[in-house]
Amino acid sequence: MTSAFTGLLAYPITPLAEDGSIDLDGLEALVATAVSAGADGVVVLATSGSGVSFDDDERDAVVRGAVAAAGGAPVHVGTAGESAHRVVARARAAIHAGASGLVLPPFAYLPLDDAEVRALFARVATAVPGAPVCFYNKPVQLGVDVSPDLLATLRDDGSVVAVKDPASLPSRPGGRVPELRAAGVAVGLSGDTALVGGAEPADAWHTGLAALAPAEYVAVRQARVRGGAGADDARAWLLGVAHAVAGTGRPVTALHAVAALLGTPTAPPRDALVPLTPADEAALRDAVARRP
Repeated sequence: MTSAFTGLLAYPITPLAEDGSIDLDGLEALVATAVSAGADGVVVLATSGSGVSFDDDERDAVVRGAVAAAGGAPVHVGTAGESAHRVVARARAAIHAGASGLVLPPFAYLPLDDAEVRALFARVATAVPGAPVCFYNKPVQLGVDVSPDLLATLRDDGSVVAVKDPASLPSRPGGRVPELRAAGVAVGLSGDTALVGGAEPADAWHTGLAALAPAEYVAVRQARVRGGAGADDARAWLLGVAHAVAGTGRPVTALHAVAALLGTPTAPPRDALVPLTPADEAALRDAVARRP
């Protein structure tokens, strides 16, 4: 089994019909468009894809549809769950459905300590031996901030091959790619405003916005790899959209709104309890309308 937690990894939303059912055609179109535009892989059912809001049959349909639409490009799957038992079941199902790898946050009702994190990832490694895993580090949301030492231990345990880390946090606005690389894993960054705005070089960018505007994001990523020159119009537009999304305080709901504005009809995500304000909707419309 191979994996590619490198390059530009697009995280599509899971489009929904008005009755709340999954629009598989819409999802497959997002995946196919991202891959054809040059994205190096996709990740479904993670945060942008509202993965925890779907049952087992729905998740299976999403993974199989994405794998078919990707045409051989890597399809990774978010496997967060409310218990280790659920995580293991979702990991097995994802690999059985054709996933190339797993994106796993240390999610639990209470924040996990290092020993508990190691036990969780060990259970996944035992359940799906050989399946590559990307550690999804979400310290603000989950209360766990993976250290380079723990990453190295998880790598040595035989499961984790990559990490997805915030490109910027108040405690470390400049990121920490060199420290994480010392753990011997591929280092990917997340956070659209930081990525587009000039985050430090990394092995991968993990981004939901790239699944909605892949051509622009590919151009910006390629310019960054070349040394930063070029794609100025695409960068300015993406940065404006990213700021508008972040400004809502409800990023997944905002990504659904941006998807609709860019031609992928969708209802709001199932787990959205509060809709966007009229001011937020107007800001998103204005930002999207500036597309070069």
